[in-house]
Amino acid sequence: MYPIYNNLICKEDTENMKKLVLLFGLISSVCFYSQNFSAINDILEKIESKNKKMKDASGYIINNKKFVLIEDFEDHSERHILEFKNDNSITLIELIDDKATGQTFSNIFSGDFIRKKNAISIRANYLEGKQIAIPLIYSLYLMNANDIWYLKDINTSKRWIENNNLTKKKK
Repeated sequence: MYPIYNNLICKEDTENMKKLVLLFGLISSVCFYSQNFSAINDILEKIESKNKKMKDASGYIINNKKFVLIEDFEDHSERHILEFKNDNSITLIELIDDKATGQTFSNIFSGDFIRKKNAISIRANYLEGKQIAIPLIYSLYLMNANDIWYLKDINTSKRWIENNNLTKKKK
């Protein structure tokens, strides 16, 4: 009977050792992960402190303001005019100039927007008063550089410049 009892002790010891090693491994991996996370967090804080362009624009009112995006292609040019209204609705006018024929085509979209601090989400789901199946959706970020307010598209990095900044005042 003695050899059987000896084997039971060995099996229990190896199982306990496996559990102990597993527990130690889990605890050490959590410690290493938290150290790595804090280092990445420190790097991100340094980057954010250096980048002074992204300030909180909660005080800037976008109601009754227009922003313009102009794109030039080989065969045509596009002008997009985005107007924010007081009731959280928008009007998006899309003007397309054909360079070959000189004709201008227009589309007038309407919809709504949601703003949270600098982030603005736009949904234009009506084309000239009729609801469309797939709405135009823009995710924009309100930014300021040298007292020029503009919206930067998060997905395409295109800039919508405020209309007041495009016209020069003559004295």
